[in-house]
Amino acid sequence: MSSFLVSPGLLGLVDQVALVTGGATGVGRGSALQLARAGCHVAIADINEEAGVSTVEEIRALDRKALFIRADVRRRDEVRAMVGRVCAGLGGLDVAVNNVGNPLAYGSVLDFTEEQWDAVFALDLKTTLFCSQAAAVSMVERGVEGRIINVSSTSGVVGAPSIAAYGAAKAGVIHLTRTMALELAPYGIRVNCLVPGTHVTEQIQATLDSDGPMAGFLRASAAATPLQRLGDVLETGGVTVFLASKLSSYVTGQAVISDGGISLTTNRPPVSAIRPKALAHVEGGK
Repeated sequence: MSSFLVSPGLLGLVDQVALVTGGATGVGRGSALQLARAGCHVAIADINEEAGVSTVEEIRALDRKALFIRADVRRRDEVRAMVGRVCAGLGGLDVAVNNVGNPLAYGSVLDFTEEQWDAVFALDLKTTLFCSQAAAVSMVERGVEGRIINVSSTSGVVGAPSIAAYGAAKAGVIHLTRTMALELAPYGIRVNCLVPGTHVTEQIQATLDSDGPMAGFLRASAAATPLQRLGDVLETGGVTVFLASKLSSYVTGQAVISDGGISLTTNRPPVSAIRPKALAHVEGGK
């Protein structure tokens, strides 16, 4: 058994190429910036062109190559084209971070419509499948021992009142990660899952500043977290760097939680207390 020696190049990411979907803002942006600081050239794929171009400029300021691609990763043809553009524009693909996701619909599990459920699964689970498939095919064809990092949520680990579809889809991301890790191990491709809790993204900060109904939930989440604060996207971006680097060279199929410890407690507040519309006709006569 060979020893692992710490060296200046221990991360093994200098001049590697990373693709971060949903990388224009939030946790995706934090991961993209930290990968660039670790030595990667980075492609940002997003539908938010203005924010994506801004993130690309930040990466270039770090003296790394960067590329923005506008892509709707719910569409398999756009995903395949996206991977092709990354390889052509930056010279390959070594690290794929599949970060796209959003709860989209809020409400009691009794009230979710088929259309709402399907939309959440399309955005939060199907995109992970499409992006992982395209990245893995590219890596296998080029003989690259790449790394795929899927992004789930603590809502996929513990109960998720008011966002049941999102929680179920994100639980699916974790399961898909484990299965892909087994199937891709013979090719030397590692597949892991980043599981963030609530972080201070641009959207979250705007919600806090507005002092609306969701602001109370966010403050309660911060107070309930053992570390007594919400996450910073750059510190969780550091977990992405770990999973992409040589430091985790014997780690695959794992879900790494970055949530300040809140999933270990019983203090996690529900998104909101929502009265099921489906029971309104029963309760209406009371």
